[in-house]
Amino acid sequence: MAKFNSLIPEKEIPHAAEDFRAAVKVEQYRIGKEAVYIPSGLRWNYVPLFAVSAAEDSRRSVTAGHCVTVTEIKPAVELATEAGRFTLNLERPDSVGKILDAIGK
Repeated sequence: MAKFNSLIPEKEIPHAAEDFRAAVKVEQYRIGKEAVYIPSGLRWNYVPLFAVSAAEDSRRSVTAGHCVTVTEIKPAVELATEAGRFTLNLERPDSVGKILDAIGK
């Protein structure tokens, strides 16, 4: 059985395993009714949705190459909480909408 760890101190959900099983998969993340699940090795960290004050579309730049550098803009979603901001790095632009719709913010 997977282990679940809240990324926000003292803010946990009572039935993380059940919520995780019913969660929607968006790339490497899982979006449940109560939390966003982030993989961490053999464990899953989560951010409870009741602790998310805002969720917004974001971008990140990925630079590669030595002689000829290439910069690629990748999509991301930022979750704002009282404990700080969490960034969900994505590969496909359509995943942003799926996450924002699932979170409902």
